[in-house]
Amino acid sequence: MLYFDTHAHYDWEKFDVDRSELFDKFKKSLCGLVNIGINLESAKKVKEYADEYKYMYYSIGIHPMEVEKENSLDLIEKIFENELKNKNSKLVAIGETGLDYHFNYPVELQKKYFIEQIRLANKYELPIIIHSRESQKDVEKVLRENVVKKAGIMHCYSGTPEMSKKFVEMGYYLGVGGPVTRYKDVQEMVKITPIDKIVIETDSPVLPPEPFEKHSRNNSLYLKYIVKKIAEIKGVSEEYVIKNTTQNAYKVYGIKKS
Repeated sequence: MLYFDTHAHYDWEKFDVDRSELFDKFKKSLCGLVNIGINLESAKKVKEYADEYKYMYYSIGIHPMEVEKENSLDLIEKIFENELKNKNSKLVAIGETGLDYHFNYPVELQKKYFIEQIRLANKYELPIIIHSRESQKDVEKVLRENVVKKAGIMHCYSGTPEMSKKFVEMGYYLGVGGPVTRYKDVQEMVKITPIDKIVIETDSPVLPPEPFEKHSRNNSLYLKYIVKKIAEIKGVSEEYVIKNTTQNAYKVYGIKKS
């Protein structure tokens, strides 16, 4: 069976040495991969990859750790306007956006960009990819005050099981990646979350699963380790996990199987 990697960053320089070789390898193991834009520069690159490879899709957004750089939501919106006129567009989401309290980025500026991207998601009827690092309560507050019509994915979700239930009730899918192989709180979240609300992701090139070193380069060939752990936690087969997470990915991104 083929995997669907719902979140990766193959435009990052860590892949400059062998990007094309990896993309060709993925043809044998992936039915889908969404490269996630974090700023205007990355938006151009991830679109190029999606145009070249049949199994690839992309999103565009401004990451909370990018808000102090020179970014323009007007230009982001212009890309959406132009791209979504194309019926064959492979633009499937807005993001990643959200809130990151791990580092000292201006909170109010993060919230401004987050809310503006929610507005775009609703205007263009797309799901949203949400980054919520040490900020789950504020993310929940923003999402309750600014409802996203198509919901989306809580990327690399690592909040409490109680908070995860709230996001699932709001219609969001939870992105599960390498951390599920290392951390008990993520494993507990997976245990209580219905399989029809879980998608798998790598967040490549970061957050590799065990048995790889924490700071080694991640890639989509490692999805099998994530699937194996989810299957173990839930007491189901790996094939069951692959089938359901792939269906979920197609559903949340609104992708029709070819």
